[in-house]
Amino acid sequence: MNINYNNADSEMKKLSWRNPWLQLPDCFYRSVQPTPLDNPYFVHCNSDAAQLLGLSAEQLTNEAMLRCFNGNNLLPEITPIASVYAGHQFGIFTSQLGDGRVISLGEVQNSNGNRYEIQLKGAGLTPYSRTLDGRCPLGSAIREYLGSEALAGLGIPGSRSLCLLGSSTKVRREHLTTGAILVRMARSHIRFGHFEYFHHRGDLENVKILVEFVIEQLFPELLNEPVALRPLRLLETIVERSARLLADWQSVGFTHGVINTDNMTVYGESLDFGPFGFMETYDPEFSPNPGDELSRYQFDQQPEIGRWNCLALAEAFSSLLPKRIIPAGLLRLYRQNYHQQYLLRMRLKLGLTTPHSDDTGLVDALLEALQQGKIDYALFFRRLAEFDAQRQNQKLTTLTTEPALLTGWLDSYRDRLSLEKTSVHERQTMMNQVNPCYVLRSHLLRMSINSAEQGDLSEFNRLLTLLQNPCEERPNMDFYSLPQPEKLLFT
Repeated sequence: MNINYNNADSEMKKLSWRNPWLQLPDCFYRSVQPTPLDNPYFVHCNSDAAQLLGLSAEQLTNEAMLRCFNGNNLLPEITPIASVYAGHQFGIFTSQLGDGRVISLGEVQNSNGNRYEIQLKGAGLTPYSRTLDGRCPLGSAIREYLGSEALAGLGIPGSRSLCLLGSSTKVRREHLTTGAILVRMARSHIRFGHFEYFHHRGDLENVKILVEFVIEQLFPELLNEPVALRPLRLLETIVERSARLLADWQSVGFTHGVINTDNMTVYGESLDFGPFGFMETYDPEFSPNPGDELSRYQFDQQPEIGRWNCLALAEAFSSLLPKRIIPAGLLRLYRQNYHQQYLLRMRLKLGLTTPHSDDTGLVDALLEALQQGKIDYALFFRRLAEFDAQRQNQKLTTLTTEPALLTGWLDSYRDRLSLEKTSVHERQTMMNQVNPCYVLRSHLLRMSINSAEQGDLSEFNRLLTLLQNPCEERPNMDFYSLPQPEKLLFT
């Protein structure tokens, strides 16, 4: 990648840096300096994410940015920190976790007033690294880069990958591999676990301080609420956002794989991409995490786990709630927001513009047909836009092992479409704007990582381009829109 060395420092100074964490007591974080990689270079710079900061890709790819993100030469206004938090991991509480291989540089504000926290993942040891090395292998960084951008391309809120650094530094996992730094950004990286850390230590004053901090930084509209009700209103806001996020995931077949409370943010954004996966053949028990032996985080369990995590957060808020009791209505609030958002998403995928009382039943019957017929989830919805009420629709029926079951559902779908006022063309256009042609299939991700580790970034670049605009069909790209060919093997 070509780097612009002319007036490089000026691009860094265009960004307005601040670190709101410094407003909090020292027990919330530790100051820490990044440990630079050897011979760093840009693997990729994300022009889409850069635009959110008011930068072009060219302005991002210069020597000053490279040296800053590698930790060689930070601007004076940047004060890097690592924060401490706890979390329920696979349902078991761990009293102290923290940013083990993540360093926060602070926030950048764009011209619209929106602020984004910039973090370095893989920039070396922090006080919370425990027995780990604080580094990030290139393959792991690419996994998160593509995962976060795939969700962004589908309109699902989450952290964004700003750029990726490679190096000559080697890190050891299963084998020696290239050390990398993923530069990621989000509206907030504050996790449920930040509140849990102080609550379970009995440090209720700092729970209160953190609640006030989150309201001031992220939800200032809640300052209009009576002071005594602000913690409850904040909790309700987080629950609503979390429920909608889980509904978004379910609608596109995304399975996070590790929805611990330390991996859920107060802003309702997708965060931390380890063993995630996009479900291909529809299977409610789909799990991309081989370490999840009890299937806690499999696809069909995600909505319930999201609710469970919200209850864990409510417990951490309990000292600030009226009568110190978790409101019974909190569960209802979660379920209402989840079902409302999920049905909204599914109606759009089905090309339905007007609500109908039987729509939930129509969706449930479709999922049953997809499961019994072992149908590819993304491919089915993409082809459904071509549904013709006057024909046999072989492009759909050839996808299933149970054609009679699917045909029965298509008859119901035909009847439902008769209640719509939109034209066939309008319906097709709408469906093709929300149903992706390209999703991050597991074999494509593996292929991209394998090639990158061998020094070939062509697959990574090609796949990223498709995922950032997944509904735009490209010529000669059928390989990336279809399930894995049986003859395509990986070692």
